[in-house]
Amino acid sequence: MIDIEYFNDPIAMMATINAMGEINPRQFDWRDQQYTVVSVGRQWQTDDGRHVLVEIPNGDRFELHLDRTDLRWRLIKAWRTLAMV
Repeated sequence: MIDIEYFNDPIAMMATINAMGEINPRQFDWRDQQYTVVSVGRQWQTDDGRHVLVEIPNGDRFELHLDRTDLRWRLIKAWRTLAMV
C-alpha cells in the first residue's frame, strides 16, 4: 500500500545540471537522514521554481522543489510504501 504525504521541509541537495539544463539529483538529506537517488523522473517549471520527481532504492518517491526566490530545496511530497503488519 502506498501512502502519499505532503510536506514543505527544507533539504540539503547534491545534484548536477546537464547541458540541457535538467537537474540530476544524486542525494538529499532530509530529517537527519541521507537518501541516495536511483532514478530521476519528470521535471517541470512553475512560477515558483523547479520541481523534480526522484526515487530512492526502496522504491519510495519524492517531489523535490527548488525555490526560484531563494534557491533553496524543499521536499514537497512523498509516496512511501507502508509496511503491512
